[in-house]
Amino acid sequence: MRDGMQTLAQWLRDLVRGGLGAETVRRAETWQAISARLWDAQAQGVARQLTALGATLQREPDWSPRLLEALGRLHLLVEAYARLDQLPLEQQADVRTAIGFTEKQADLLAQDGTLDLWLALGRRTELNTEENLFAQRTWLLGLQTGKMALLLDYAHQSVFHTLDRSFPPATWLQTACVYYPSAYPLRVVAKNRESVAAELSDLPHAHPTLRSAFGAYAAALSANPWLERFPMLVANVTPFYENNALVLVDSNGEALPIDEQDTTRLARLLAVSGGAPMTIFGEYDGRAFLPLSAFAQERLSVL
Repeated sequence: MRDGMQTLAQWLRDLVRGGLGAETVRRAETWQAISARLWDAQAQGVARQLTALGATLQREPDWSPRLLEALGRLHLLVEAYARLDQLPLEQQADVRTAIGFTEKQADLLAQDGTLDLWLALGRRTELNTEENLFAQRTWLLGLQTGKMALLLDYAHQSVFHTLDRSFPPATWLQTACVYYPSAYPLRVVAKNRESVAAELSDLPHAHPTLRSAFGAYAAALSANPWLERFPMLVANVTPFYENNALVLVDSNGEALPIDEQDTTRLARLLAVSGGAPMTIFGEYDGRAFLPLSAFAQERLSVL
């Protein structure tokens, strides 16, 4: 793995030295080759990032700003790994996770964890076509502590039915969740996952404005620069179209772009809102917001 990260460091220097406008940068095989070398070095996390970057170049017309930002984070990861022993333990854990190290769930389950009434806010399942692997993210909110937590499950495409579907959205459970080590802990293992339908009169711990939510995101990113998705729960926002794009607008008039790839999800969002403000939960990647659920009329609706 150390050799693989050194190879990546040299590759990044060569790439930038040659210029991001070089013809080879747009070629899919350029990214496939370096990704394969990182896979061989057991740095799966970095290999996935490189594969995703290559796909971005093929898909997005205005790809250069996103590419430069991603290369900067990869360079930061290379430098952090080279100085791993000098970092605090929590940051060491984030570096290892970003590279592809794994933590044994059995070791985590031996710990006490955080006891709370956990509400499943939303779920997202995605297929990594390179690995034929489904990744399922289930986001939880501790109603007493206000903490966010992420249950992350995987299943190969050939055995998709084995994916753990317990703890679905709009259910809750009194249980202990143990956080993976991190400077900004999010991922957990739950000691029990057999939840029941939630009965809610309100949804606490939401950010009152988008500015507040952006502040929380900035704090999370400063703690863990390799954070890919941030759970965002915002109250009193209204979806509407602005310049032919769907956005969320808060009471201060500030707007947040919505990921518009899933038109069915957007239609549900507009239907739940009916033009009125509501509380919305979703994932934010620094550019756009992917809505996963909405709370209105004392009901959490899955989008």
